Amino acid sequence: MSQFDLLTTLRNQYPATTAAAHNLVLRTSELLLARKHQVQIDLQKAPRAQVAFENGLWETLLWAARESDAASAERLFKFTANFFAQFALACPTWNNVLPEITDYLLAASSAEHSLLTDAVDQVKREHSIVIGIGRKNFSNQTVKQQ
Repeated sequence: MSQFDLLTTLRNQYPATTAAAHNLVLRTSELLLARKHQVQIDLQKAPRAQVAFENGLWETLLWAARESDAASAERLFKFTANFFAQFALACPTWNNVLPEITDYLLAASSAEHSLLTDAVDQVKREHSIVIGIGRKNFSNQTVKQQ
C-alpha cells in the first residue's frame, strides 16, 4: 500500500483524528523550533509553543476517544499509539516530531492525573448528554389541554 493510500485510509476511517493529528504535528514542529532557537514567548507565564502543543494533543486525544469509542485510558492509549504508528508510515517526513509526541503521550498516560483518563471521561459525558442521560424526559408526562 502506498503512503498516500495509507493516509487516505486513515482519513476515511478517522477523519477528525487525522485532521487533529496533522495539527498536532505542526504544533510539535513549532515547539521543537522554539526550543532550538530558544524562543520563549510568554502566554500567561507559559511558552506559547508549549501551550499550542498541549492544546493540539488534547484535541487529538478527544477526537481519538470519540472516533475509537475507547472506554478506558488504556484503550485510548493503545488506539492513539497505533494511530500514530500508521500516521508515521503514511507521512515519513514528519517522523522527526513523532518521538516528541509519543514521549509526551507516555508521560501523560503514566501521570497520577492522566490526560487520557480526562479525555475518555469528557467523551463519556458528551455521550451521556447525546443519549439523554441527565436530561429530564418529557415523553412520560401528559399535557392537559383546556
